[in-house]
Amino acid sequence: MTRPQRVMVRVAQKPQDVLSPLQSVECIGGNQGNLLYQFSACRALASAGNELSYLSYVGFSRGPVEERAERINAEADHLVLPLSSSFRLQMLDGLNGWAELIEHLTIPVTIIGIGAQLMLRDVREGAFVPSRVTGIRLDGEDLARHEGAARRFVAAALDHGPSIGVRGDVTRSYLRHLGFSDDNIDIIGCPSVFMRGPGFRLPDGPVALTGDSSISMSLDNRILATESLYHRTIADYPRCTVYAQEKFAAGMTITGMDVWPPEIDDPAFPPRPDHPMFREHRMVYAPTAWAWLRLMEKEDFAFGPRLHGTVAALLAGVPSHLIVHDSRTLEIAEYHALPHTLIEPTQTDISQSAQDFADATDNTGFNTAYDDRFAAFVAFLERNGLSHAYDGASADALAAFDASLEPAAMVPPIYSGYREAPRGTVGVPATS
Repeated sequence: MTRPQRVMVRVAQKPQDVLSPLQSVECIGGNQGNLLYQFSACRALASAGNELSYLSYVGFSRGPVEERAERINAEADHLVLPLSSSFRLQMLDGLNGWAELIEHLTIPVTIIGIGAQLMLRDVREGAFVPSRVTGIRLDGEDLARHEGAARRFVAAALDHGPSIGVRGDVTRSYLRHLGFSDDNIDIIGCPSVFMRGPGFRLPDGPVALTGDSSISMSLDNRILATESLYHRTIADYPRCTVYAQEKFAAGMTITGMDVWPPEIDDPAFPPRPDHPMFREHRMVYAPTAWAWLRLMEKEDFAFGPRLHGTVAALLAGVPSHLIVHDSRTLEIAEYHALPHTLIEPTQTDISQSAQDFADATDNTGFNTAYDDRFAAFVAFLERNGLSHAYDGASADALAAFDASLEPAAMVPPIYSGYREAPRGTVGVPATS
């Protein structure tokens, strides 16, 4: 009998982990959205043909590269790196570090879901200048060094596997710009979207909101055009909450302390502990990704500029709408046919309301595209020598994986500003 392939996956935390709230915040890689694409990849690999193990961020990057490579070569037959917008401005050291490690490996390596982060104007002009959400761009020698690191990383990955899985057309064009062939580039979207497996569908039909609708709004203080939209929405919908998926917002929700960096000087955006949004228990954080998805099931609608805030709602079967503001959100929205609205970087305000976004939410395109997109995802795994849980022979293995997640899914969410926790929540000290 052939033994299972030992597949090691790099993750911020194990899918089954149940950490204390503050511990969990330190193990999300800065943003809980990271867990969705990583855990979706893990679920896809929970097949009868694989023996899964997990490598933490620290284990992947700390210590002499030779020792790390020796350990991985000894403990795994295949290394899988689920990634996100890693071709972005601040990833020079990360790309070089990952490349150096892969160069020391003797086992196959598969990159799942990597993307570029460019400004929308650069996408239109065909320029390939990695940036940040704030609009800062690389130039000159910094751009040349970054491109060198990206080229080294992709070349190392392709020395250890037949293709690299990218998020969309923008990233494929970026890799072409770096000199790589289409033969080695597979567009697979973001693996987070495939969490529910084959045949997934979203509800059709319009979304009618009322003043009593339960809405989840994602918040990104770096996108200043969304500030007035945020204030209007929380005023118009008393049951609107903001999900604190980002590290600082999550820490504030858990502790009741203002932990935002000092350079964020607007006291109302994002809300601080003395803000009514906080005192009204409308900031919420779930210490596990699975509890986040379960929490989202109660919502009537979700929208905002955070990609995985939209995806979390989608995976919970909730109508959702993405505010697109850069290349990474654009290519995911276009590839998966997600309902979305594009805003320009020069905008200082958004005129649309929550109801306007709800009216523009039509899941027909997503439902029509899903089966072909999912087929491309599993074909990529097969091309790279990875068996998957959706092969028709792994029902028991997938069921066992899902059962192992139930304790994590049962962790109660944390709502801001409580002295005593209401039933089914975790309380934190209220501010005076």
